[in-house]
Amino acid sequence: MKLIKTLFISAILSLSFGSFSAKASECGKVQVAEMTWTSAAVLAYFDALVLKEGFGCDTEVVPGDTMPTSTSMAEKQRPDIASELWTNGLGAFWAEAMDRGVVKTGGLSMSGGGEGFWIPKSVVDANPELATIDGVLANPQLFPHPEGLDKGAFYGCPAGWNCQITTTNLFDAYGFADAGFEYIDPGSGAALGASAAGAHDKGEGWIGYYWGPTALLGTRDFVRVSPGAGNEQTADNWACITDASYPGDCEKSYYANATIEVAYTTEFEARAPKAVMNYLNNRTFSDKDVGIILDVVDKEAYSPQEAAEYIVLERQDLWKQKVCGGTFTSCAEAEAIIAAVQ
Repeated sequence: MKLIKTLFISAILSLSFGSFSAKASECGKVQVAEMTWTSAAVLAYFDALVLKEGFGCDTEVVPGDTMPTSTSMAEKQRPDIASELWTNGLGAFWAEAMDRGVVKTGGLSMSGGGEGFWIPKSVVDANPELATIDGVLANPQLFPHPEGLDKGAFYGCPAGWNCQITTTNLFDAYGFADAGFEYIDPGSGAALGASAAGAHDKGEGWIGYYWGPTALLGTRDFVRVSPGAGNEQTADNWACITDASYPGDCEKSYYANATIEVAYTTEFEARAPKAVMNYLNNRTFSDKDVGIILDVVDKEAYSPQEAAEYIVLERQDLWKQKVCGGTFTSCAEAEAIIAAVQ
């Protein structure tokens, strides 16, 4: 069987070698930014693997992070690709670069995701009024305090994280304390996730800050609480909420809906084969699917490279159709990617 498998892989690669060589000369060297959080690192290595083995690009994964990567793409057209860029928070310089035509965004890297206050779905299903913050404020008794106090528990962001500023300021702006809640610092990201998972699994009320995609939101059902009409984020009210010195009396605001996109430079678009651009413009995963993958990454202690290989072999439902130009049948590109990992 091993000999047959080897011959099969060799046949695929030999049949595809000529076209891959042509694609490599068209695609050239491609830099893909590896951001500093797990989901973005995994997607960077996955895209690099697909572009190399499926489309013949000479890929290189380079260090990156949201602001330095987006700034460099806008000013220097390097790196070529950012596989998971949260573009809704980039501001005027990115919009100006888009207007100048030096950068573009493809499809959504992920549908869904983002920051917010979350409640187990089963609790919201049983108490539909909890879908909004006003409904939460009216029902502190549904969120038991871990020390048994006669207060509702609101789990904020761990001390030292940037989101601690926004969660504490929003807690004040909405009047959680006056409504009968106590702000709880979980101490760490792991403790925050454990408290949310424990409440979910017991069917208990829990509200607090969380974000996606994460293993927690990928493997359990939570609902992102709505701020309610008129409390959406604006430039002015969010500037107050993000002020570390907290001037007090901030207007109500909330985390903006996340826009998580595949971004690339137009210099790369101009030289890339059409099939590559079709892939980048259509490679969308849901935040739920990414969360499930992150759960596997955590349990198996996979590196981003190993996680990318896991997606290739075990989650072909997520990518094969996009690599093969939208068809449900297999193609030489997809088989070459699989063969390179096996």
